[in-house]
Amino acid sequence: MADQTVLVVIDVQNIMFETPDEIPFEGDRVLKTIESLIASARERNIPVHYIQHTTEEAGSEFEKDSHNWLFKPEIAPQNGDLVSFKSSYDAFWDTDFDANLKKLGAKKLVFCGLQTECCVDTTIRSALVHGYDNVLIGDAHTSYDNGVLTGEQIVGHHNQTLNRRFCQVVMARDFCFDE
Repeated sequence: MADQTVLVVIDVQNIMFETPDEIPFEGDRVLKTIESLIASARERNIPVHYIQHTTEEAGSEFEKDSHNWLFKPEIAPQNGDLVSFKSSYDAFWDTDFDANLKKLGAKKLVFCGLQTECCVDTTIRSALVHGYDNVLIGDAHTSYDNGVLTGEQIVGHHNQTLNRRFCQVVMARDFCFDE
């Protein structure tokens, strides 16, 4: 499985869509786009690797096995999918993510998920340092208004900033796993 492409789904967990007053920019559309990417990957036998933010403190926002912590049901992992638990913004730091990718023979990582300026951005930059070729699906990640920028501005800014420096940004309609 040398030069394997892997779809990486970052933090598409209940809390990211259900926190009062924290509405992800085009969250429903982004979720449907991610769902479509996952279906396309599975049809082509492309591995799907989920990243799940996890905290160990009882009662914390991302407490393991809590409702908040669970993946959105529409995109939940299936048998054969991999899941790595992380406690920082970087999915590579202190996790089994890189080891799992190496076992798969991964060369190219295709990213989607939440939160654009935190875990998505940090993990893409780290993936480059770890030697992977990266693609960010430009309309399959999202964030929230933060009082300075809107979620839409954050997504647009990161698509512009990350493209050609840390990854290739491609919109879902223009992306094909076979290329």
